[in-house]
Amino acid sequence: METKNPFQPLIISEDIMVAVKEDGKDKKVDAKRYWVRYKVGESSDIRYVDGGEDDIASMEEKTIFMVPSIHRLSGDPFHYDASATERISGKDRIENDMQLLHRQAACDSHDMVEIIYESPGVECCAMTKEQADEQEVPLQYMAGYLLGRKNGLMKVALSKTVVDETNHTYYDNIHVIPETTVKEWNCLE
Repeated sequence: METKNPFQPLIISEDIMVAVKEDGKDKKVDAKRYWVRYKVGESSDIRYVDGGEDDIASMEEKTIFMVPSIHRLSGDPFHYDASATERISGKDRIENDMQLLHRQAACDSHDMVEIIYESPGVECCAMTKEQADEQEVPLQYMAGYLLGRKNGLMKVALSKTVVDETNHTYYDNIHVIPETTVKEWNCLE
């Protein structure tokens, strides 16, 4: 089975406020949130707005569509869960807060990785009972932060938050994957 994922991974960042405990009290501090997704589409929309004069002005806005993972069933094209699609819009947000990542096939260790593994929990498209009975375990493609490899398990987080004041990092959406199911992994830069 061809394992090269045609969808490009990207990292998105945003400035947020988080609550931290200090001296037993909650305090709001600045932080930056990062999450890794796959770019699955983009569009350019034109909206018409009242320009404040006798005419209507047009405004063009770009939107990027992304998903947390991609999967592939044997012999079928790559799929993703359309209900998990997220989007970001606006030229400034896309140019300033989004960065495309590049796969590095040979590396020892890296903070960000893409792993390809067998995942029986992946939902797919509609099929008949007979088609479902013939299916094998699909491959899932996931990109994120490698938190560690120990006791035959890989831990990968899909997002992280860095608190500006203390520089502490917190990870979200952590997946624990048995290394025996991992078919391939690449470092991302």
